[in-house]
Amino acid sequence: MSLPLTVEELPLLFSDLAPISQDDGPSPVCRIAYNTDFVAAYDYFRAVLKADEKTERSLRLTSLCLRLNPANYTVWHFRRLCLYELGLTDKKVEEDLALAAELGGPNPKNYQIAFHRRALLEAIGLNEERAKRELAYISTVLAEDGKNYHMWSSRQWILRSINSDSLWESEVNYAADLIVEDCRNNSAWNQRWFAVHRGSQEALSEERAKLEVQYAIEIAKIDPYNESPWRYLIGIVKENLSSLLDISLNEASGFDAILEEAGRDVNSCTNLNSTRIDLLEMKRTSEALHDAIQLGNDMALKHDIIRKKYWELRVSELKQILESID
Repeated sequence: MSLPLTVEELPLLFSDLAPISQDDGPSPVCRIAYNTDFVAAYDYFRAVLKADEKTERSLRLTSLCLRLNPANYTVWHFRRLCLYELGLTDKKVEEDLALAAELGGPNPKNYQIAFHRRALLEAIGLNEERAKRELAYISTVLAEDGKNYHMWSSRQWILRSINSDSLWESEVNYAADLIVEDCRNNSAWNQRWFAVHRGSQEALSEERAKLEVQYAIEIAKIDPYNESPWRYLIGIVKENLSSLLDISLNEASGFDAILEEAGRDVNSCTNLNSTRIDLLEMKRTSEALHDAIQLGNDMALKHDIIRKKYWELRVSELKQILESID
């Protein structure tokens, strides 16, 4: 890789091109106070863009422009066109991924950087070796910000593209590690769901579903007040209603002893009781629905009064189901 281009080198390097100033119109209301380096670099970029010059010097100019503004989509797009024109090689892709990583450091949620990485990997051809390297890079970004949507999206694209059993299982373990670090990390829960389902919308096998129910229960034991494992459990049960419903109800009932041992009021555990209501509703027997209605009324009138309107709505829904089956 050549040394980074500087603004001082531009007049000599582009001596055959006339810089093009930004056109703000005849009467700009509020002109942006760009610094002199920014103005010079982007004036030459506009000239290169107008000439549609996809050369090595144009590529170097895009590097300078991106260092001045890493979020400029037009520059990223033109850079890719230059790379394609000059011939995309493994070496050039690795150098550009390194540049994107450098620029992404202080700009971790920059969509243009995430898209550029994906576009290059698509163009050169994503294989398992490249996928593992990119997943490792994404992990370093997520370690700093576990809610980075663009990185999670890229991660899912990679897994779907390779569709390797080993990568899917590795991703399940990766999500599990993040959940251990923070059991309320909804992004990690979402990624576990995505990985165990292999990126599809097909229901899990009964055997795997039972493992996932047990996993959710074990994490819920760490903090029964945490909504994440309970919602995960409900999602799994909805896919495999007949085989998992009774198991899940029994497991949820076991939390009475856990909370009592910790000196906590079982009735105060809103997310646990909400799960019980959902499971009883799915059972759709008269006895189960009566139990769910009673629990809902208790939540509305005694234990979760701040959300009284919500619980009253749930009770109304449950009564309608009960009337339909009686």
